[in-house]
Amino acid sequence: MKKNILIPAATIAAAMIISLTVMPVRNRVLADTIGDKASIKLEDRDASDDGMGVWYQIGDKVFGNKNGWKSKGIMTSADDNKKIETISVKLSGTQFSGGIKYSVLIQSKSKWSKWIENGKQAGTKGKRLEAVKIELTGDVAQHYDVCYRTLADSYGWFNWAKNGEVSGTVGLSKKVKAIQIVLVAKDSGLPGDVSGIVSEQEKSSATKEDSSATEKDKSGAGAFSSLKYENNAVYYYDAKTGAKKTGWIKINGQSYFFDPAKSGKLTDFKVEDFFSKSVFIGNSTSEGLTSYFKSKGKKYLGGPLVAAKVSYTFNSDKAKLNGYMLKYKGNQLQAKALVKKAGSKYALIMMGTNDLVGTSASSVAKKYKSYIEGIQKENPGVVIYIQSTTPRRGSKNVKNLSNKKIDELNKLMKSYADSKSNVYYIDISTPLKDNDGNMKKSYCSDGYVHLNMKGYKVWVNTVVDYVRKQYLNHAINEAKKATEASKAPVETTEAQ
Repeated sequence: MKKNILIPAATIAAAMIISLTVMPVRNRVLADTIGDKASIKLEDRDASDDGMGVWYQIGDKVFGNKNGWKSKGIMTSADDNKKIETISVKLSGTQFSGGIKYSVLIQSKSKWSKWIENGKQAGTKGKRLEAVKIELTGDVAQHYDVCYRTLADSYGWFNWAKNGEVSGTVGLSKKVKAIQIVLVAKDSGLPGDVSGIVSEQEKSSATKEDSSATEKDKSGAGAFSSLKYENNAVYYYDAKTGAKKTGWIKINGQSYFFDPAKSGKLTDFKVEDFFSKSVFIGNSTSEGLTSYFKSKGKKYLGGPLVAAKVSYTFNSDKAKLNGYMLKYKGNQLQAKALVKKAGSKYALIMMGTNDLVGTSASSVAKKYKSYIEGIQKENPGVVIYIQSTTPRRGSKNVKNLSNKKIDELNKLMKSYADSKSNVYYIDISTPLKDNDGNMKKSYCSDGYVHLNMKGYKVWVNTVVDYVRKQYLNHAINEAKKATEASKAPVETTEAQ
């Protein structure tokens, strides 16, 4: 179900081009990239009524700007596999003031070009385009995000970049072969499934450091299009040789196991790849995860980070309350800043126990949502996992913190996660309950809300099982898409 999903260009010939349209704020773009969530049907969403749009054209040495201006995410590429040399981008619509600017990295240059604006040509004729950055300016930047991605020679499609992020290769001398650009409502997420090619919400660039990966890693990097779904099973086929490959193959920074003993069938996912990039966030209940992970050894699950604090609440985080904030490398930080400092790609949050004391579930849910959205705004592309608030045990102060309120909060947060892209809900509460809905005695350390090592084992195993299933399902779904796309007729869409 982000390091990049790199899909070989061979997929393009068999993929259907789907136009993305500008969304008003009320119609949020959902990027369903991982797990069981069904892709949003673009035709079911309302088109923008404000006329805002982004238009773009590329130029090459042989044919100039023959392809003309494109919009709505339509792919534009140099004819006959020639190199793209220049790009021009402009906005249409007059509802909001402002414009668009862009900078490019070209062949043999180590520095980015100056920012070019509003339809003027960026790049140098005779020099291939290798990377691009695009930003909105003025009032329009307050209402929209500009999202874009490039097809790079040898690497395939990169993930969607947004608002000035790099798309393309840096220091690898790889030409850009195709580009897609689209406007989306501000802070509504990134485009998901376009032209049958799925891209995850992560940084969209490659660097010299990326090129130091092992040949085995390279062979699997971005290879979802090399997955084939046959006889209810998934197999990996080498894009160059067509041979079936086995063993651990890295796809989008995550390792999948294609079992040699089962004719190369996909059988497992390496959870360490996921948890080594994760942070567990919470209060004193989550703090106990530190001891649990320590008891399992440094290499357990790749050494996930635990950022938790006794008496930590949404209010203390928002107020930056000294002594009641999360810590990272000795510094007190808000959650959104901690995720950024740590460079975490996945944030697993378990909150609510302290917040619910004397407060309604609906009020806490509102704070919870704001807290998550603050983390995502500060960390575009981070994937959030809401771990359900764990149950309590005992009868002390039940009215202030009852399992009824906890269950109500969990129900609200599950509904929220189901409605959002890049937010998922993991039910760790149910496995910890007894038949009466209380925390099992055998899992409780204090007769109230805290867990013992047995309880943490159930908690962690539940999360691990969820993530493993989620990513395996994602690989299976992508294999099905790739297999179907390989059989589909080629379709093109012209700009109106």
